Amino acid sequence: MLGKLSQKVFVQVYVLILLNLFFWAFTFIGGIVLGVGPALRVISELYLDSQSDYQNVKFKTGWQYFKQYFWLANGQFWGFAGIFALLAYNLFLSAQLTGFWVLLVQFILFFALAAVLVTGGYTLLLVSRFDVTTKNAVMLAIGQLFQNFTQFLLTITGLAAIGAASYFWPGLIIFLTVATAIRWLNYCGRRWYAHINTLLASGH
Repeated sequence: MLGKLSQKVFVQVYVLILLNLFFWAFTFIGGIVLGVGPALRVISELYLDSQSDYQNVKFKTGWQYFKQYFWLANGQFWGFAGIFALLAYNLFLSAQLTGFWVLLVQFILFFALAAVLVTGGYTLLLVSRFDVTTKNAVMLAIGQLFQNFTQFLLTITGLAAIGAASYFWPGLIIFLTVATAIRWLNYCGRRWYAHINTLLASGH
């Protein structure tokens, strides 16, 4: 029993390592700036395809996804990245000000940053899992965000923990960070995906 559990954990970690290495490989193939978005889409698709089986994580398949979603994934990624950067810049500017009202503004900006980050992650998983347009995926992601606020807090806490671990152990960035974040987002959204599947099955 313990041996099977250890083997299962090892295989799942190995899948995450493979996916993370693929992320960096495709990021560099895309010239970094145009590679990050498609690379995220690639490992999201491969993770959903893999079913935690490393034999289903193939570079050739990833390359097909990379070419198929190159421009679409770039548009989606840089759309969210642009909004995130704008909010982060405003948060930076607010740090130069003083007063109680500034704290309120900073709180709102911080919440907005977290919401954009999580919504972007949700959108990535939704377009990878379902045949939906970017607009509909964003709307579903926003619905997912506000459908269960506790789940949103759990999601952002998990992402923050992954980020903190990567800060203290930088090697994780190369081998685990991005793929683990994808896995965490997928885990947090499992009930929402089941809800969507139910709606699709009922024809709504």
